[in-house]
This record gives sequence, structure tokens and C-alpha cells, in this order.
Amino acid sequence: MTDLQGDQPRQAALEGFTFCFSRGQRPSVIHPLRMLPDTHGDLIGAQAAKIVSIAPWTSQKALMREHLERLAIAHGYVGEWLDYRDYQLTRVGQSYQYDVPVGKRGILAQFAGKRVRLVCVYSGPFRRWVRIGVCDPYSLA
Repeated sequence: MTDLQGDQPRQAALEGFTFCFSRGQRPSVIHPLRMLPDTHGDLIGAQAAKIVSIAPWTSQKALMREHLERLAIAHGYVGEWLDYRDYQLTRVGQSYQYDVPVGKRGILAQFAGKRVRLVCVYSGPFRRWVRIGVCDPYSLA
């Protein structure tokens, strides 16, 4: 993997994102070097971090996932089934932030020019239920 200018080889240093998935020659929708670490400074970020910290799948983790879904809905997050190879989200609770460029198409077009959080809430064989919302400008981080 190279950086965005293509001159220096670089690995994405985002915690929890060790692999970059792709569909053959088609690039990911969000380049791994454009992913920003999640601050976990607000309710949704903190809840996502708690879910990731529990290793096995337990009933407690399932309740936390339901709570995360309700929090995301209450904060106006948009939900969408997305391919994990396009958005690099593979596990429930995994999240990152992204500065959406103006002119972005698809589900992210409505967030053009803003910083958003993408958080995986449910996982299936090839698709993930991802909640996307504008990061809280009044967060604790």
C-alpha cells in the first residue's frame, strides 16, 4: 500500500484495521489512509469501544449492540447495509471517522464537507449494517 501521493510505501496505522480488503482491482470506497481514528469522546464512540473490548460474543455484548443501535438512531445516524470490502468495517463495534470530501457520491453524499463516524452495528456474511452520522462538535475529546 502506498500513501496518497504514491511516493512512499506506508501502512495504515489505524488500530483494529490490519488488512485492507478489496474486490480485485476495484479500490475501496474510503482509502485506508483517509480513515481517522475514532475519538470515543461521546456516547456512541464510547459504546462502540466497549463492544470491541469484549472479546467473546456474550449476551452482555448483544445488549450493548442494541443500545448502540438505539443511541445511533437517537443521534440521527443513517443506517445502510454496506460491503465490508468497500468500507473496511469487519467487526461489530469497529468504527472510524472520515472527512467526507465535497462531491462524494453514494450514501456519503449527504455528509459532504463534514466529519462523520462510521460504526458497524451488525455483521453478516458479506454485508455489514453500518450507522453513519456527523461527529458531535461538542464531544469530550
